[in-house]
Amino acid sequence: MKIRVHVHSLEGRNSILVWLNGRPVLVVRDGDKFYGMDAVCAHMGCAILSEVHGTTAVCPAHGAKYDVKTGQMIEPPQVKPDVPCEQEEIRVPLRTYKVSVGSDGLLDVE
Repeated sequence: MKIRVHVHSLEGRNSILVWLNGRPVLVVRDGDKFYGMDAVCAHMGCAILSEVHGTTAVCPAHGAKYDVKTGQMIEPPQVKPDVPCEQEEIRVPLRTYKVSVGSDGLLDVE
């Protein structure tokens, strides 16, 4: 299954969240290239990855960082002692998706 999103959805920003097969997917633009990655942090599955710096997505809950090109965790979570956390098994790399621009100006995420 795939989803189509107008490329203009990324005007003024470098990322958007879309839903594909009931899962949140982070779509990131880096120059003229686009990347897609599951948008749920593998650490606990408790946060949607929506903060992006370049091609690095940051988990807002515990600060884990992911490379959106590969889905690999590039920095582990920064769990603070005063924050209750029952860490689940980390499932990395996160799934990535092919993102391309169609001739009609729509992004295909599949």
